[in-house]
Amino acid sequence: MDFEPRAIAAFRYAALHYDLAAGTARWEFELRDARGVVVESFTERVAFEPPPGPVDHDLDAQIERVLAVLGGVIGLSYYKAAAPDRVELAAPGLTDAAVDYLALVLREGLAEFAYRAGLPAPLEPRLVRVAAGVPAPEMRPATTPEGAPLVPIGGGKDSAVSVESLRAAGLAPVQFAVNPNAIIERVAAASGLPLLRARRTLDPRLLELNARGALNGHVPVTAMNTLLALVQARLHGLGPVVMSNESSASDPTLDWNGHPVNHQWSKSLEAERALAAMLEPQAGLRGATFSLLRPFSELRIAAGFARIPPDPAAGPGAAPRYDHAIVSCNRAFRLAGAEPSWCGECDKCRFVFLALAPWMDRARLVGIVGHDLFADPSQVPGFRALLGLAEHKPFECVGEEAESSVALTLASRRPDWADSPVVRELLAAAPEFATGDAALEERILGESEALPVPPRYEEARRALV
Repeated sequence: MDFEPRAIAAFRYAALHYDLAAGTARWEFELRDARGVVVESFTERVAFEPPPGPVDHDLDAQIERVLAVLGGVIGLSYYKAAAPDRVELAAPGLTDAAVDYLALVLREGLAEFAYRAGLPAPLEPRLVRVAAGVPAPEMRPATTPEGAPLVPIGGGKDSAVSVESLRAAGLAPVQFAVNPNAIIERVAAASGLPLLRARRTLDPRLLELNARGALNGHVPVTAMNTLLALVQARLHGLGPVVMSNESSASDPTLDWNGHPVNHQWSKSLEAERALAAMLEPQAGLRGATFSLLRPFSELRIAAGFARIPPDPAAGPGAAPRYDHAIVSCNRAFRLAGAEPSWCGECDKCRFVFLALAPWMDRARLVGIVGHDLFADPSQVPGFRALLGLAEHKPFECVGEEAESSVALTLASRRPDWADSPVVRELLAAAPEFATGDAALEERILGESEALPVPPRYEEARRALV
């Protein structure tokens, strides 16, 4: 039987259940019709690495409050099945700050979904508290987490730069991943540092509903994963959650009738600020998460990756530590397989190849990616889109068009790449990229605005980048 999204009048965040000793949490969600009848219900589960001992009472309260807002963000995976105009918050523990944050994440984090689903405008449903019982007690004065930083890793270059920058500054990072695949496990092993894993289980009914006509599309995964990491860090009494989001993530993908649509919104500075502002009144946490790489463009971070040395234990002549391990390819992360690799055909592969080319010789870069993308003329249309020579840049986690143009200019100055077929064709189509723009290069390779971080983390920011 087909599912009709227009028949849904409300989405309800129905309940939160958790067991901190076991490190488990589950959330219940509902889609209701105009009479209040439940049409579909869902349960999502997460299994964290359980705490090594009893959880301190103050930490218990903080974790409960983070879990409450996490449920609201995770619930967007189910909300978007119908995207109704009413959202009911029945789970307790959400402050006004948390409700405002959920409204922002819903509007901006689902803007791409709304655009690509053909909806008339970004989503701004009415959020209504329907939680029973007394309001949650006020949190104690905010505290700043102390201890080893927890670094979410994704299998690509950026988180490797964060891990190695923290290590170079004398910190001892712990890695974290949600549902890690073979790529992430390989990158974690290359670092030689511990990895904590959370297992997130979507309700299979959602996939069934998608097959029956539910609306589907992009969700703010980084917002979800940051909050998951915060719970994991608090369970283990660790320090701040250190993300690896770059300045380029704030660049919109396109303009939609005056509203910016950003595929990477939940990685943006706006999202980072909003999360920090919400966590203090919601959970009594100050400075609990920030992006180490926020001041820098993808291009500058790529230069930092190129500077990561070999593992000292690997012996003379060894390749840099992560060259064999990283994969920045979205297709690889969508496909099953024990040892997925770069496809060499997607926008993400093209952008990372372009970003690394100014800093690496041909042998090293082709050894990492497994393909010489500058030798393949069929890649030209994809590179044109990255450079702003198409309608808009791809709906992928790629840098802004300006930094792609700077990357091409810098790569074209290297003998390894100057005569490549793709580089020659792109420069012929846009000769201005051959000469470059000194002011633009300075901006792209300079520093942008970022949230302040403690001195040791400021030192780490500049250890490699």
